[in-house]
Amino acid sequence: MKIKLLSFLFVLISIPFAYAQEAKFMVLGAKGEITSNGKNIHAGDMILSGTTIDIKGSTPYLGLAYIAGGTLELKKPGTYNVADLEKGLSNQDNDLVSKYVDFIKDELTGSTANASTQAKYGSVTRSLKKKPIFFYVPINSNAIKSNVNLTWAMKEGVEKKDKTFKLFIKDRKQHVLIEKEVTGTTYALDLNDPELKDQKYLFYYVEDADNHKIASDVYAFEVHKDGGDAQTDKALEQLKANDTAIGHLILAKFYEDKGFIVNASTSYEQAIELSNGDEQYIKMYEDFQARYGS
Repeated sequence: MKIKLLSFLFVLISIPFAYAQEAKFMVLGAKGEITSNGKNIHAGDMILSGTTIDIKGSTPYLGLAYIAGGTLELKKPGTYNVADLEKGLSNQDNDLVSKYVDFIKDELTGSTANASTQAKYGSVTRSLKKKPIFFYVPINSNAIKSNVNLTWAMKEGVEKKDKTFKLFIKDRKQHVLIEKEVTGTTYALDLNDPELKDQKYLFYYVEDADNHKIASDVYAFEVHKDGGDAQTDKALEQLKANDTAIGHLILAKFYEDKGFIVNASTSYEQAIELSNGDEQYIKMYEDFQARYGS
């Protein structure tokens, strides 16, 4: 009888403790000195109810996914109560956002293979990286009309210091539409630029401004005015409204899922910039590049 009574008392004592340890948030990205109840926080960790989050540093970043749906970012030093954070997210559940947040969670936990997404507009063609310069997208891909980044890199063994490049964008008949001298390894391209003359197919490459033999392959993408159907366009409009690091990370997953790889690459870069260079977001971008052979 005494044993049963002790067991019953133990259960009663355990109930509030278990409740206090309920998972409330999953960490998507963390940069800086960030702790929860004295323990360092890393991407993939769970934040429990009844705890606090302490953030220190000059440019910290913490990206969280709420267990019941919704996302949250913290970028200012301070102490945050998990219960208060939860209250602000109680009405933010969204099936569309949750779907792509789940993709991110799966990637963090390794619960799904990082296989190439089946592109809506057909398979992409990988670059073989035979040339000294390569872009961070497949050699053939798709893009929705918007602002995109064309980002490239030099192969190992190629001199990289203080280089200036020439970027060429042409139409199908090889007429030069844009020729720009670029310092650095990124060019921001507005696909609504009148100079592009509403061309459906664009071909582009980059070369060393001082040595045209140091050049990339000719890359190409098909330009789409929209997402292809009303449902995709509506979803895209909704996701674009979240101009945060997590918002752009979700957008990158959406673009990749729909086969718009150039836009996905750009969204990854924007997520990294807005998160102050979060290491996990950088790794996700690198994994994305590996999936497409760039």
